[in-house]
Amino acid sequence: MEKSLKDVVFSRRALLGGMLGAGAIMLVGCGPDDASPSPSGGSGTYDVIVIGAGSAGMAAARELMDAGKRVIVLEARDRTGGRMWTDRTLLSIPHERGASLCHGGPDTETWAWAQKLGIKGRKFDNKFSRYSASTPWVAWDSPDFYAFPEGTPAIALPLPEPTKKESAQQYLDRLGIAPSNYPLALLGIQVDTEQFAVYPAYGVVDTLTACFTVMQTGKVEPDGYAGDYKLLAPYTDILDAVGEGVEVRLETPIEAIDYSGSGVSVKAGSDTFEADACVVTVPIGVLQERSITFSPPLENDRMAAIDAVKQTVAYKTVLEFDHAVRPVEFDMVNQHDEGPCQFWDESTGMPGYDGQLIVAWDTGDRARELLALPEKERFDAALAGVRRLAGDQGLAYVNASNYDWRDDRFALGAYATGKRDEDAIYRPVKNSLFWAGAVKSSVASAHSSGLEVAKAVLSA
Repeated sequence: MEKSLKDVVFSRRALLGGMLGAGAIMLVGCGPDDASPSPSGGSGTYDVIVIGAGSAGMAAARELMDAGKRVIVLEARDRTGGRMWTDRTLLSIPHERGASLCHGGPDTETWAWAQKLGIKGRKFDNKFSRYSASTPWVAWDSPDFYAFPEGTPAIALPLPEPTKKESAQQYLDRLGIAPSNYPLALLGIQVDTEQFAVYPAYGVVDTLTACFTVMQTGKVEPDGYAGDYKLLAPYTDILDAVGEGVEVRLETPIEAIDYSGSGVSVKAGSDTFEADACVVTVPIGVLQERSITFSPPLENDRMAAIDAVKQTVAYKTVLEFDHAVRPVEFDMVNQHDEGPCQFWDESTGMPGYDGQLIVAWDTGDRARELLALPEKERFDAALAGVRRLAGDQGLAYVNASNYDWRDDRFALGAYATGKRDEDAIYRPVKNSLFWAGAVKSSVASAHSSGLEVAKAVLSA
């Protein structure tokens, strides 16, 4: 009898070699000759069902599988990775449409996987900021980065506590610090979160305190952060290694999770999957959208915590040039004149590549304005910034890429920001419903949450 597509466990190589039908199952990292039937032809019983094949889900699945559990990962997309998306089609080399950098480098679990695979990383040692093209560049590790350009305000430490609903701008106004006197270190917050008119005041207190402290001491004290790194290989190479041997069912969006009994029943179209436990790792936007029905309904405090999470609106454009265009002394820079404000070198060190990929980045209202533009104008805005950076008004790109994660129905946003009540969101239910990922804002932190939830499942 001929097997249907969803009855076969596919290898990674087979997936890359042909088109996948709806509900395809793959065993990541398994050779073609090792293909075997799935446990129940698309529906059935497992020890653990993992919802989502992103960094958190794959880390959890691998850990559980290594512990001897029968695990299946159900993924709504036609690929693994979630918001870690290596696109191999638009540019001359693979590029990251989602997460790009390894934040924390050697201090992360993902770095350990990179080392196992022999993937090298390029540390962003040279980071600079400036107010505009007419002002000098300032290194992030320089006291000048923390300096108030119009003079240090006469404010004693510790700083006054912000009020509960006070915005950063309202707080700074209350302290008598005008926007024209913001240190570069303070302005950097807006590049990766939200502009101060809506950003919560509590988010600037530590950085502002550091600015006053550096002005008093004249020294920038090390903060223990290992730094930002660009891995010199497609990011999904790490995910593929983590998921080696893990059974993943693609194009399987989840409709309902029933945890009313002693185990868990998961409904996906005409298929039902049953297990002793389920790990939910879907993005916070999907949970906020109520895309998945839970039975019984999730507790009020958990839903309140989920709904309270804010998401960063991120503009990320990747421009490809046929030659190196950035000044060699720069890895990442902020130009605080007009958006996009941040730029970094995405490709130097990539084996066999002579061109250059430059990422243009911004968040908050500036990102909203940029994303509201037609695609060509989004690219033009990025190019204008690179031209200012390179000092070459005739510079032209050869390829470009941009993606708005708000419009992705399986993400509904780029990543979480601000305060998050992880205790309420991640609290297990009846030793059968567990949580990971969702509110994490980096590949490494999502991966770590997957490892943590796997330990919780194993000890339940």
